[in-house]
Amino acid sequence: MNPTAAPTSGAGTRQDAPLVVRDVDGPLEMADCVALYERVMGLRPDDGSLNPRLLTALQENSGLVVGAYLGAELVGFTYSFLARERGTDGQGPRLYQYSQLAVVAHERQGLGIGRLLKLGQRERCLAAGTTLIRWAYDPMQTRNAHFNLDVLGAVVDALKPAMYGTSGFGAATGESTDRFIASWHLDAPARPAAPAPCRPPGGWTVGQVYDDGDDRIVVLPDDWYRLRAESGPERAARLRGRLTHTFARLLADRTAVSCVRLPDGLAAYRFIPRAAAPGTAPRP
Repeated sequence: MNPTAAPTSGAGTRQDAPLVVRDVDGPLEMADCVALYERVMGLRPDDGSLNPRLLTALQENSGLVVGAYLGAELVGFTYSFLARERGTDGQGPRLYQYSQLAVVAHERQGLGIGRLLKLGQRERCLAAGTTLIRWAYDPMQTRNAHFNLDVLGAVVDALKPAMYGTSGFGAATGESTDRFIASWHLDAPARPAAPAPCRPPGGWTVGQVYDDGDDRIVVLPDDWYRLRAESGPERAARLRGRLTHTFARLLADRTAVSCVRLPDGLAAYRFIPRAAAPGTAPRP
C-alpha cells in the first residue's frame, strides 16, 4: 500500500517534514504505537494496554495498523480488525473492519491528523473490497461525535450501555463506558450537511428532546469533562443515565447523523427516521 502524504502547517509542526500516513512496519514501530497510546490515554498501571505482538498479529491477519509520521516521529495511529455481522433476509454474513481506536499525540491534535488516519483506513479497506468500517465512541464526547458524523459522514445506529463495564479508565475513570456504534459506509454517496438545529423560543435545556420537523434533537453539554468537574461525578452520572436512556429510545427507530455545537456550552445530536437514513461517504 502506497503511503499518503499531506503538507503540514500550524503551530508545533516542522515545515521540512511532510506528514505521511502509512502502514506501521515492524515490532519497533508497533512499540511506538503502544507508547503513544498509553501517553495519550493517561493510563494507570492497572488499566491494561496494548502490546506489539497483538498489533503485529492483527496486521498479519486481515487487520490494519496505520500510522501518521512527521519525519521519523509517530504522531498518531489507528488499528482495526476484520469482523463479521450476521446475514439478514437470506443474505450471507457481511464483513467489515472494526476500528478499535485512533489516537493522536496531544501536541498534534487539531491539525487534521485524525481525518487523514481515517481516510488511510478507508483507502486500505476499499482496496481489499471492504465497504464498511465500524467503531465505538462515548456519546458524551461531542467533539469526537462531530468528527465522526459531520466530518467523516458516518452514522450511529446502535448504543451499547456500559460496553466495557461500569467504570472507565484513564481520564474517564469512574465513568460508565456507554458507547455509540458508528457505521461508515465507504461506497455510498456523501450526504448533504445536516441543517443547524432551530433554537426553541425558551432556549435549549440539557437532556431535552426537541422536534425539528421529522427529526429529533437532543441537547447535551459540549464539554463533558468540564461538566463533570464542575457538577461532580454523581450529578454527571445521573445526567449520563438520563441521556443514555433517551438515546436508546430514539435509536429504536432512528439514526444519529449529526452533532454540532450550540451557544452557551451546549451541543446537539440530530436523529432522523431510520427509513430516511442514507449511507454515507467522506466529504470532498
